[in-house]
Amino acid sequence: MTTTSRLSATRRRLLQGAGGAALAAGLAAPAIAQSAPRVARVWGEPGPYGGVFVQGMNEWAQRNNANVRFEVEQIPWDGVTVKLTTDLAARRPPALISVESPIAYQLAAEGLLEPVDDVNTAIRAKERLVDGFTLEQFGGWKGTNYAVPVHHQPCLLIVQQDIINELGLGNPAEWTWDRFADAAKAISEKKPGMAGYTMALGRNLCADYHITQLIWQAGGMTWDPTAGFRTVFDSPATVEAFEFIRRINAYMPRAAVEFSFLQVVDQHVTGRTGMSAYWGRTMGRAAEEAPAIFQNMEYYLNPAHPRTGGRWSWTDINGWIIPARDNPFIRETKEAVAYVSNSVDWMVRYSQSLMPNVGPVFKDVASAPAMLAHPFYQTKKRSLGVIFEQSVPHACNTGLELKKGVNPLAGFAHGRSVWAQAVQRMILNNEAPKAAVEWGHRQFESIRRDNQRLLAG
Repeated sequence: MTTTSRLSATRRRLLQGAGGAALAAGLAAPAIAQSAPRVARVWGEPGPYGGVFVQGMNEWAQRNNANVRFEVEQIPWDGVTVKLTTDLAARRPPALISVESPIAYQLAAEGLLEPVDDVNTAIRAKERLVDGFTLEQFGGWKGTNYAVPVHHQPCLLIVQQDIINELGLGNPAEWTWDRFADAAKAISEKKPGMAGYTMALGRNLCADYHITQLIWQAGGMTWDPTAGFRTVFDSPATVEAFEFIRRINAYMPRAAVEFSFLQVVDQHVTGRTGMSAYWGRTMGRAAEEAPAIFQNMEYYLNPAHPRTGGRWSWTDINGWIIPARDNPFIRETKEAVAYVSNSVDWMVRYSQSLMPNVGPVFKDVASAPAMLAHPFYQTKKRSLGVIFEQSVPHACNTGLELKKGVNPLAGFAHGRSVWAQAVQRMILNNEAPKAAVEWGHRQFESIRRDNQRLLAG
């Protein structure tokens, strides 16, 4: 057997897990190392999980003598599009990017991504996905998939159960909007120095997330993919959501109009709020810094809208995307991503690197003994069930509003904080909810007009 054939055989063995061999056979062998490894940049969100995945990719490179080293670079949630545009102009794109699905939809519609159906076949992604998700939701466009699933994380209602019980506020799992607002009011009135509820209302991405999930719960949307992506933000449902935000703002910290991600977490783990809207990181921070808060913390699905019953949550439906233009690492990247994704061990390490913030998207990972051995499964099993499983039917985001189809326009709006600005006009400028919604509608209609060419066909 020649050196090249031995490397190919080794690579096929490492990629196996039904379909991995097919990917290895379909891609050319990476160059045999002759000099110092070439560096392939991988963009990951702030947090340790991207680094863990890259460690697995480098294990693949070392075992295959691939003459490439993957290096992670942390990119802010809302900075991907601008930086990618700059790097594409310089003909120096990253080899791989972790993104939320609205960005994947946008970049796919613009023709900037490499299709990854071969990778998803190699890792049996469709068969392994947690029930309730589809491949298209991670980054599909016009029948082709451009993202490899990696994690999900829902924004839910977090409560301090001891306070809820002490004040006799009932079961948060059964709350509607009205009962939730009454609970926030009771906490703020009966617990001096403590806010009843905390959400982000600053001009930032976190506020966009918190605001839009309330709009969906009321039955509103920004654009409608089933109606030619028509702008539908100005609706009675959106106005109703704005009115509800104005109502519960009375029970929030006064500084909520400046809050973003970290301020909401800080408010909760320091005991200054009885309830908040956030993802799994609040639990992780409390476990690290505030054992008493952690002990009494529980997660629930978002309160149901009294008319629609909607409990939608902004969910980061994250996948790996591969820039297509001027990317010299496409083949190596695909094989490395398949190697890590096919490894239950590596994917458990990925999820556990920031528990419970990055939920497993594959059933074999979610049920793996190593995953279930995490201490949170002994102390917070009920809440983990809500975060990882019960939330999935209610998963939504601006690119997948009410699950009526993927929407690339959401990627263009991502990071512009239009939703947040519209609410601030109501709260800070004292505009009527209807007027603030009408202002937002005009901004979203402008985004649609500027980018409608991508939606044709």
